[in-house]
Amino acid sequence: MPFLEFWLTPISILIAAASLFFGIYIYRKQTNIQIFLDFTKRYEGIMDSFPNDTVFYRLSTDMEPPPESKELTLAVLKYLNLCSEEYYLMEEKLLSKKLWNIWKDELENILQSKLVRREWPKIKNEYSAYKEFQMYVDDLIKLQTKSTSKF
Repeated sequence: MPFLEFWLTPISILIAAASLFFGIYIYRKQTNIQIFLDFTKRYEGIMDSFPNDTVFYRLSTDMEPPPESKELTLAVLKYLNLCSEEYYLMEEKLLSKKLWNIWKDELENILQSKLVRREWPKIKNEYSAYKEFQMYVDDLIKLQTKSTSKF
């Protein structure tokens, strides 16, 4: 019986610690799923806010952007606001790297479009309170501008 009593406490502590870590792991996964679902819903709403047929210009590096309009600028602003929130969550380590990489790839593609590069100077000051995101976008746009000017 002393053998069992000796090992019972350490085994109980190990089981409790494993349960705690597993609970935290599940909580983080559920939180990321909820973030993904919420942001996906917002993303769909933002894509719907783009004026007729202009949503496709956001991914094109070849097509000249459509004529300027307040609605188009606002739609790009809404999209970049969503991206700034995603960026903040990633910086604070509240977002999984896997999920951020999905969003990051799209953001980098969109920042290569002539549409967003044209609209960015108009809305850049909206992010003056969030310099990290402003610099992130500036750097990606500069990088793209340098790579396209080589050809």
